[in-house]
Formats: sequence, C-alpha cells, structure tokens
Amino acid sequence: MNQENINVDDLKKWIGNNEVVTDEVSQGLEKRFRATLDIDPGEPISGQEASSGIHWALAPAVVKSSLLGKDSHPTKGGFLPPVSLPRRMWAGCETEFFSPLFIGDIVTKKSSVFDINLKKGKSGLLCFVKAKYEFFVNDKLVIKEFHDIVYRDFIKQQKTEILKNELPTFKFDYEEKIYTHPTMLFRYSAITFNGHRIHYDYPYSVNEEGYKNLVFHGPLQATLLLRAAEKFKKTKVKKFIHKGVAPVFANDNLFINIEDKGNNEVNCYTSTLDAGLTMKAQAFF
Repeated sequence: MNQENINVDDLKKWIGNNEVVTDEVSQGLEKRFRATLDIDPGEPISGQEASSGIHWALAPAVVKSSLLGKDSHPTKGGFLPPVSLPRRMWAGCETEFFSPLFIGDIVTKKSSVFDINLKKGKSGLLCFVKAKYEFFVNDKLVIKEFHDIVYRDFIKQQKTEILKNELPTFKFDYEEKIYTHPTMLFRYSAITFNGHRIHYDYPYSVNEEGYKNLVFHGPLQATLLLRAAEKFKKTKVKKFIHKGVAPVFANDNLFINIEDKGNNEVNCYTSTLDAGLTMKAQAFF
C-alpha cells in the first residue's frame, strides 16, 4: 500500500459526517463495567454516580453481522471514512469532563468526523482520523472529547515488530500492576459491543494481523490510567489526554505509574516488560 492508492481528498469528504445515538447508563452496564475492572459489582442504584471511564462503553456502533468487515468492525464508509488501510487502532484522545454521569441517565452521544490526514510513519503510511464526540444529558453537555483513530498497512506474513520504548527513570508516586487476563479483554469487548477480532479471536489476531497474542483495548488502558490517577489524587479528573505508544497483549503484566506534577496535574504511564512504555497521559484536576 502506498500513498498513491489513497485519495485523501476523497476521504476528506467525510469531514463533517455525523451521527446521533442515545443510550442509558443502566444498572446492568455499571455492574458489568465494575466486574470487568475487578471491582465488587454490588447493586448500583438509580441516581448513584457512575464509574469513571464508563462513557467509552456508551452508544457503540450497532450494526447487523452481515455489515461487519473481515476484522468485525462495521464496514468502512458509514460514519467513519472508507480508509483502505487494513489495520484500525485507537491512538488516543483528549477528554473534558464537565459533569459526572449517573446511573439511570439517558445519554445522547453526538459524533462528527473532525479531520483526516495522511502521514508517513516508521511502519509505512498512516491515516489519522479525528472524531469529535459530545455526550449530553437533558441537553446539557457533560463530556466532550476528540478521539484519534489510526489506520495502517501491514504485511500478513510478517509478525508485528515491537521496539522497546524508554520509560522515565525517576521514582513514581503511585504504581499498580494488572494481569491482562484474556477474560478481561473478552468482557470489555462484550460491554462495549466491540467486535474487533484482535481482542478475542486468537487465530485471527496472530495469523491474520501478525500480533503475538490478543491485543488489549486502547480505551481499557485509558480507563485504567484515568481511574489510577483519580485514586491517587482522591478526586475526579476534569481533563484527560492520552496517547497510545505500543500495543499491549493478553497474558502479560501491565504496570500503571503516576507522577505527581503539582498544580493539580499528574502524568500517567502504562508499560510492559517487553514493550516498555505503552501509553502516556496527563490528568488535570
């Protein structure tokens, strides 16, 4: 695949494309979300504040099975542009929290394609799609984010090469370790209605997309970072910016580290022993 095969001007016609979807922060979703993160699910009640990060599980794309692509994402060319590069990954996003979500809230998610660009990366051509998502409750904007999605090429016969990224060398102020059990990935795919096969279909992930194992979800990593930052600061995040650096795989130890920067700001990192740094973020309180 090379740049001549992709007409970025045609793709840019998708800028401004939008959709509106309504969903509920239900008691059932809250229980399943907690259980997936190894939190006591308890018995959520209407009006109780919902878990941080649950908005990434709201209003997913819902299409019938015959309209899914080979990777089991919805066929390209609906809301998102028909990028011909085969791999689609969560690259990161910038999220502002204006008000909490509560159990029982009816949430309207308004999505729009904000920008589309081609870039040359170390692994070849990359296409970045920036989407804007706004979450409303009773016409009040409660969450706004800009989400970066990256599409890239790959050669099926080649395994994905993972270069070890450097980690900051200073002493961290907070650390967690989480084992990336395949059931955690399966459950997160289920509650987010994410059909992408790299997260639960081992033969597909390894044989078709060249990964060494099942791939840990980007928004799940971001959720763990967000929640760790809030546990460390003992208050809710107002703004969260994160960027994926390297893939994380099932059956591994994922390390979460927090660095207190003062002035109501922390730096957050995830890492594995093999890949080094895998995601970095800033949380503002």
